[in-house]
Amino acid sequence: MSINKIITTILLTASIMCMNATVLDSLKVDIRGGLVVGGTLPTHLNNKVRHINNFDPGFNYSLGVEATLPINERWSLHSGLRYELGSMDVDSRVKNYDIEVVRGDESLSGIFNGNVRIKSAQRRFTLPVQAVFTPWDKVQLRGGLFMGLLTQRRFWGWAYDGYLREGSPIGPKIEMGTAPGERGDFDFDTSMRKFQWGIDVGVDWQFHPKWGMFAELTYGLNGLFKSNFHSVQPLHPMYGTLGFTYRIK
Repeated sequence: MSINKIITTILLTASIMCMNATVLDSLKVDIRGGLVVGGTLPTHLNNKVRHINNFDPGFNYSLGVEATLPINERWSLHSGLRYELGSMDVDSRVKNYDIEVVRGDESLSGIFNGNVRIKSAQRRFTLPVQAVFTPWDKVQLRGGLFMGLLTQRRFWGWAYDGYLREGSPIGPKIEMGTAPGERGDFDFDTSMRKFQWGIDVGVDWQFHPKWGMFAELTYGLNGLFKSNFHSVQPLHPMYGTLGFTYRIK
């Protein structure tokens, strides 16, 4: 190798090392933790759900390590890794609700009128990728996408205290009671997607050199269930998070 090539290689290596050092110096790293509230919502809010009898969001939280890389005075890039819990227990009165249930040894599908209780639970590793705008020194607005891998998927419940029109709105009428064996049960765990992606927006307030607060909203665009699943109307996960940050770098 000629002396010119050796010098060029040395200078190029030194430049890359300096650039990497500059990037690492400007990188801001936070530990984030917060409480999560939300659930699974239908694609279109319609009159099939007539009344919410009870809603229990459960105890859900988000914990992660995330980093922000400044590009200039106003704009930055943001990413990291989160571990999130999302659950829901909702009891609703419905009308003309499409559903598939099991009662005893029978599998039934059709249009249900009565009450439906739905329970869901998700554990997810999430990777956010966001653009950050800083309108003021201590406030940052974030927006972008998230990608999530579910490590736990649960969706189950029962239809009760009503009747099912089997097959169509004018099909045979089947009464549903309230006790096990009389009601219609469902369990759709295996029909849930393992991978979710969607919109992720948030705001940060750095009120102390080390401590801050944040609010976050995520909405899954690809839906809770696989595309070939039609046992209930399409549902999308939507969760809001409120929490604190601690800056470690």
